[in-house]
Amino acid sequence: MSLLVQLFNTVVTYPILNVLLTLYHLIGSFGLAIIVLTAIVFVLTLPLMRRQTRFLKAQQSLQPEIEAIKRKYPGDLAAQTTARQHLFKEHNIPLVPPIIPSVVQGIVLSGIFVALNTVLHNATLGSLNNIMYPFLVHFVNMPDFSLTWFTVFNAAWHISLGLSDPTHILPLMTGLLTFIQMRMAQPLDLTQTKEAFQQTTHIMQLLMPLLMVGITLFFAWQFAAGVALYRLTFLVMTTIRQYFTTGWGSLWVLPGLALNNHSRNSATSQPTSPRSTRSRRHKRGGNRSSRRRNPRRGK
Repeated sequence: MSLLVQLFNTVVTYPILNVLLTLYHLIGSFGLAIIVLTAIVFVLTLPLMRRQTRFLKAQQSLQPEIEAIKRKYPGDLAAQTTARQHLFKEHNIPLVPPIIPSVVQGIVLSGIFVALNTVLHNATLGSLNNIMYPFLVHFVNMPDFSLTWFTVFNAAWHISLGLSDPTHILPLMTGLLTFIQMRMAQPLDLTQTKEAFQQTTHIMQLLMPLLMVGITLFFAWQFAAGVALYRLTFLVMTTIRQYFTTGWGSLWVLPGLALNNHSRNSATSQPTSPRSTRSRRHKRGGNRSSRRRNPRRGK
């Protein structure tokens, strides 16, 4: 196990830490160094994320055909899978969704987590200089890992990026933005569905962001504040990109609205009740009987 940890540190953690410390040399702020590193990672993974977005859009456009396949082969999962594969091949859609962006983000996030939460937690000047590559400028004094941006509002809101955030500002902002970004990424069409199964699916899609918010808050609350700052910065960039891709998505829509709209639509479009039908028949019968009593009324 120690061999795997050492390999991960050599391949991922130490390169990320060297980039961060080099950016700190150039910028003079460790918080800004994390933001610049996040922007670099975002730009490098942007082509991969565009490919992932195209895949999701193409898959959403085929939802009517996919639903038709489910109705054609009810209960036959093998036939549904085969028909879905043929449908994807006809439209040149890969059968397996692109997962490289998620893998790259996970690796970088893990490297930053180890670098900030483990290496910098009890770092000394000598340990940092030993980690830095020989061709980089080494430190003479211990770097300042503090974040003082929020002291403008309160002098006690002083955050050390190598420790957990005592103010809980970064975890709360990260959790809120996680929910916003995930809701914006969900299609609006599901909120207008009329089928109970799809309505349940939309409710689950509302609960899934809440679950991710809980997981994000747990990690951001417990571990180094620099990890929360990285995640927060990446979410800001992803949310801006998401807005120009799908707009607000399902952010402002509640699952109950679709159900209520469906109930109203069904109420307005429901067939005529038997009582009203009987009353009209009674009226027509009364008119016919009156005409029979007065056969020459119109003459």
